[in-house]
Amino acid sequence: MRIATTTIYKQGAAELQRHQSVQAKLQNQLSTGRRVLTPADDPISSAKALDVMQAKELNDQYAVNSKTADSAMRLSEATMQQVTELLHDIYSLAVKAGNPSQTVAEKKLLDSELQGQYKQMISLANATDGTGSYLYSGFKGTTQPFTETSFGNVQYFGDDGQRQMQISGSRQIPVSESGYQMFQAARTGNGSFVSSANGVAPGNSGSGVISPGEVVDLNKWNDPTHSQKFKVEFQSVNDPANPGKPLISYDLIDNQPFLADGVTANTNFNKSIVDGYDYTAVPVRPAIPGTLNNYPRAYLPGGDIEFKKIASDPIAMPAWDYGIKMNVTGKPSVVIGALGSNATPTGSVSSGTLDSFNIDPSRNNGDIFQTMKVFSDALNAYQTSPTGMANFQNQLNSVLQNTSNMLTNVLSSQGSMGARMVETQSVQNTNGDLKVQYGQTLSGLQDLDYAEALSDFSLTQTLLEASRKSFSQVQGLSLFQYIS
Repeated sequence: MRIATTTIYKQGAAELQRHQSVQAKLQNQLSTGRRVLTPADDPISSAKALDVMQAKELNDQYAVNSKTADSAMRLSEATMQQVTELLHDIYSLAVKAGNPSQTVAEKKLLDSELQGQYKQMISLANATDGTGSYLYSGFKGTTQPFTETSFGNVQYFGDDGQRQMQISGSRQIPVSESGYQMFQAARTGNGSFVSSANGVAPGNSGSGVISPGEVVDLNKWNDPTHSQKFKVEFQSVNDPANPGKPLISYDLIDNQPFLADGVTANTNFNKSIVDGYDYTAVPVRPAIPGTLNNYPRAYLPGGDIEFKKIASDPIAMPAWDYGIKMNVTGKPSVVIGALGSNATPTGSVSSGTLDSFNIDPSRNNGDIFQTMKVFSDALNAYQTSPTGMANFQNQLNSVLQNTSNMLTNVLSSQGSMGARMVETQSVQNTNGDLKVQYGQTLSGLQDLDYAEALSDFSLTQTLLEASRKSFSQVQGLSLFQYIS
């Protein structure tokens, strides 16, 4: 068999190139530390590594998002803490203002302190995150949430949204709060109903102070068959047996607006729920036979006013129970003369001239700024007369109750924010664990076994040297060397 010289050269050159190519690849692997340099090196591992790399990069972005979300929530939570402390200060100021020994001038000094707290509250409500985005404007991060039109009248221009951030493949976490929900949507009254003194001019003239009240049976209070809007109306007459000591009685009246034939919309039932007396049909109630009183229940200062049928109520009325109670202290109602200066000869009294207190359902519209205005107005209108002190105390009770509700509202938002911060920290820990796992998986798919690679490199280098030497010797096998 004859082998051409060109064939020997080609085979030798090809082997040299193959060994050089293998050695170059090994050199590249050793310098990069990677086994798979191109998809052709290991198509299956290369495809898996691409998927893992994408998951790793996505996880890295989630880790960045988690840190950003945590930073934003910590700033918001710190501001909420300042709001909480400020509400505590306002509540303490209201308690301090309840000292009956204070003078009118001292009440005005307290108002000066309240004015500073009011400005601070608006500043906190319009706080930013340092980059120009408002903390409490909902989705409208660049819109100032609260604008004051006048003292106590503050409008909200944000929305109810919560900005969210993706911190994992399955979790978007809210990083902001709605300013309206925080500052203007607390429950009013005791959370179920609001008790308040008659605010229609000229208002109450006695010294009665009503308590916030309490719900005895929530199911009965929430019974849809009754209106949840009532009025406690008082009447007082001089007791002939004890001159100067009035006899005070009261009635519980349905105060729900309604529509009926021949009756204007938004008028009241004005119907007693104690004995069914209809004030709408006959506005002047006659005296109860055998007594100077016109109203069915005797008043005991500080005693429970129960919205249910009690033993002293008229027997004719069926049993009823609305599930709430409260009390009134002081002396409500105008003290009128014997039979009353505004009474008829039979002892009848006009219900429109007597002291009353309203019971209304609680609403989610407790406004921090409006409550501070009510507080300020009460401080500035304070009078040392029994009636003035009673009016002040009724307003102060409302301020205390609403401030307490607002504090609960903010603490609820703060607690929710804290829970989300804990969740974010947990997700950060999970992201960190995933990062390690992804790194280990990529290492198994791509990284080089240095011991094996160095051994292969040494072997390839030996083979390359052998190929060179053999090729150089083969080059000398030519007939032209023997032609002289």
